[in-house]
Amino acid sequence: MNALLELARALCDEAGLEPSVVPDVHLRAALKRRQLICGAPTLEDYAARCAARPEERGEILEEVLVRESWFFRDQAPYELLTALASTRWCNQDSPLRALSAPCANGEEAYSIAIALAEAGHSLSRLQVCALDLSQRGLKAAAAGRYEARALGQLPASLRQRWLIPTATGHYLVHAALRACVQYQHANLLALPAALTAQRYQVLCCRNAMIYLRPAVRRRLLEQWMSCLAGDGVLIVGHAEAALMPSRWLQPVGPPGAFAFEHAPVAIAPVVRATAPRRSGAPQARSAHPALRPPPQEPTRRPVAPSPLAEAAALADRGRYAPAAALLEQLLASDYDQVEALYLLGLVRAAEGDVAAARRCFTRALYLVPAHQASLEHLALLAADGEDSAAARRLRRRSAHAAAPE
Repeated sequence: MNALLELARALCDEAGLEPSVVPDVHLRAALKRRQLICGAPTLEDYAARCAARPEERGEILEEVLVRESWFFRDQAPYELLTALASTRWCNQDSPLRALSAPCANGEEAYSIAIALAEAGHSLSRLQVCALDLSQRGLKAAAAGRYEARALGQLPASLRQRWLIPTATGHYLVHAALRACVQYQHANLLALPAALTAQRYQVLCCRNAMIYLRPAVRRRLLEQWMSCLAGDGVLIVGHAEAALMPSRWLQPVGPPGAFAFEHAPVAIAPVVRATAPRRSGAPQARSAHPALRPPPQEPTRRPVAPSPLAEAAALADRGRYAPAAALLEQLLASDYDQVEALYLLGLVRAAEGDVAAARRCFTRALYLVPAHQASLEHLALLAADGEDSAAARRLRRRSAHAAAPE
């Protein structure tokens, strides 16, 4: 068993997985499942099979990888993509490129394509590339056949337009939509040069970095920065938003989108080399006169935004102190506002006050035990604090809370 366990651990290390995410007890369970599937009488027999068949290594990793996803998982990111595709990217001459990595069973990649197509982009002008380490997931994605459960958050109108119900109760992705998504087996630690040479308007890497070792996470972020087009957006998971380096990236879109674009300093050289965006698109600010956008009429804002919305806007701009003060004032009158507690937790985490962030997320979970975003952030804080047992428990609760009914 020790030799098999070392093999499984080595496979996880090659994938860059944080050891606390896949402890030995999980690896032993995965090895036992493979032994039973292969019909090996004992683990020693299964070890002999692994030695004789190198492809079995991939099957062990398949038992470890998480492929839970569904269409339009959280509405906000896809609403943002549709908005940007109809404004910022609407006059683009070259194809609109998107990358989903990892892509699980393909639900996310197809959701991205749907969101962009709904803005009026022809499917023939969309290039969606989807990567994953799981061969099983890639096979399912290419087939484009899903159970009703996987369509949990897809609006009925989009379901009717882009998926075909079958006699078995499954749904088949429309052939034209499948054609614009290309799937490829790849490790995030060793992305193919042909892919990284491209520039993507959409880079979607959700709920992957929380499973990676910190050093691996940093390298991957550097890679994403080089692949992200000057007018592109990077979309991450709830628990990963606080990990985005403000010197490189700034939030874009509503808080629930967890989307980021190049910070002004980072995109200045790109803006200089590209054609002007249309006047309605978001522009980067710069002190250099040549990079300043033409003057525009100020956008009308609501006369009286809610305190929570105002605090979220302040936090999105990195103004954590006034955002925290506003949230504290809001909670002083009603300490049971879950979203205010959650947002204050994000602000405290961004300020580096981990203890205060934990208190906020814990209080939010006391009020709403299935508050997924708070669960994911607490899991991340526990993992960073090397409390692996707590991190595992919180991730299991988060996965259960996230699964559609």
